[in-house]
Amino acid sequence: MRTELTQGYKLFLPAGNLMPLIFDSPHSGMEFPADFRCLASEVQLRSGWDAFVDELWQPAHLAGATLIAARASRMYIDLNRAVDDIDPELLSGEWPGELKPTTYSKRGMGLLRRFALPGVPMYDQKLAVSEVQQRIAQYYLPYHHCLSEQISALHQKFGAVWHIDCHSMKSQGNAMNIDQGQARADIVIGDKDGQSAEPGFTGLIVQFFQDRGYSVSVNYPYKGGYLTECFAAPAQQIHSVQIEINRALYMNEQTFMKHQGFNKLQHDLQQLVAAIRTYITQRLPALAER
Repeated sequence: MRTELTQGYKLFLPAGNLMPLIFDSPHSGMEFPADFRCLASEVQLRSGWDAFVDELWQPAHLAGATLIAARASRMYIDLNRAVDDIDPELLSGEWPGELKPTTYSKRGMGLLRRFALPGVPMYDQKLAVSEVQQRIAQYYLPYHHCLSEQISALHQKFGAVWHIDCHSMKSQGNAMNIDQGQARADIVIGDKDGQSAEPGFTGLIVQFFQDRGYSVSVNYPYKGGYLTECFAAPAQQIHSVQIEINRALYMNEQTFMKHQGFNKLQHDLQQLVAAIRTYITQRLPALAER
């Protein structure tokens, strides 16, 4: 396996024939840097972990795809947020520039977590601006630069790129989610209400899961996060889709242990990658003629 390991991410490079297909897993990291201090317990911190998502998708590199996965926990810094999506109430000093907190920050889930779970604060004191800048410099920017460089290189080589942002989700929404108390589908596909990818790509993924008996929801409760929005440019043939997998399919949500469903799900995801590979291969000749 060809891999690159840095402080902020793991990069799994394609084996075999290179494809313009890239996966990223921004929330599967569970490392906490030495400067991290918080009120939440380990169990509470794990609740935001996209457990084993990088492992589920790792075989994609055998089909010529690229995979980048975070190492640091999203509870330390969330790589699927804009760099200025910061709640100013978390800072002890003045930020050198304009902050643009979104609804994520208002719900306690911005670039910096305010709550680990509903009613569970992350910190008992505010964060120094210099500390936040260090998190951005050491973890956020390297991940984003790597993903951007990989997408750009593939686009330059092939004229098109297909990007999948990989996540997992609790089986039921909590008070910090827009679907509080609701049971979730097995799979949620987000394409920003059709704005981040060509319909055929989204449709292929939806149909694949439905054909294998999974319940599928499209753009609810997740439409796609910052990474989907940031990199998508369908008019330039950069297509980005977010896939959320219900954790109950492959793990015990209380113990954070895999169960017997893991291997089946991983196998199905390998079959999805193969189907996407066929889809891309069929699309490339037409793209090359433009």
